[in-house]
Amino acid sequence: MLEQFLHDLTDPPHMVGHINYALLIISMMMRKMFWLRVFAIGSGSVEVIYRSVFVVDPVSVVWEAIFVLVNVVQLIILWYDERHHDFRDDERHFVESMPTGIERQALKRLLALAQPLRIGTGEALIREGQPVESVLYIADGVAQISSADRLIAICRPGDYLGEMSFLTGSAASATVTAVSPIRALAFDQRRLHQAIEADVSIRRAMEAGLNRNLVGKLVRANAEKLSEAPPHAAI
Repeated sequence: MLEQFLHDLTDPPHMVGHINYALLIISMMMRKMFWLRVFAIGSGSVEVIYRSVFVVDPVSVVWEAIFVLVNVVQLIILWYDERHHDFRDDERHFVESMPTGIERQALKRLLALAQPLRIGTGEALIREGQPVESVLYIADGVAQISSADRLIAICRPGDYLGEMSFLTGSAASATVTAVSPIRALAFDQRRLHQAIEADVSIRRAMEAGLNRNLVGKLVRANAEKLSEAPPHAAI
């Protein structure tokens, strides 16, 4: 069997059939839907040629042609959605804050869970010791995080609030107050948990956003510590 397989790899007619299967396998390995469709179209097209020229099988040609057509239509729909979706300003800010490589379709499904939120100066977004119902994404404005009347940190556009409660299920460990008018997106924790359990693309998008913001917060915190350190403390 192995000898026959290796022989077919060097035989032009059979080689075309192997290319079809190779492209199909590659398509199943793609994590982005765009490339999955592209390789599926390539696989189906090669199979149409194989079944038309080398192995005359009209029935298979028709079904493979339908397979290619369906994937072409889906690819066009995917391209259109990627290029022609209108976001609100706060939604656009959220999308642009995400790392490159996150599928636009996943972001659209994630944003479908969000509610726009407007907070006035001096209002509390989160209160220490109380349950946190939503993960908040700040699109505009500034908030301060404090505990026991002690300032802990300042949050700016692009920051998430309530993410630790979302991950651990615990009550708020600090109070968050708006320093200026804030525009935010509120993701209900219960719905968000359900979505990330049911949709791996949403989970990856949310994890990517939270991880990127966590790195940004750590970098800012380290920079602030260095700026506050006395000259002799510098390394």
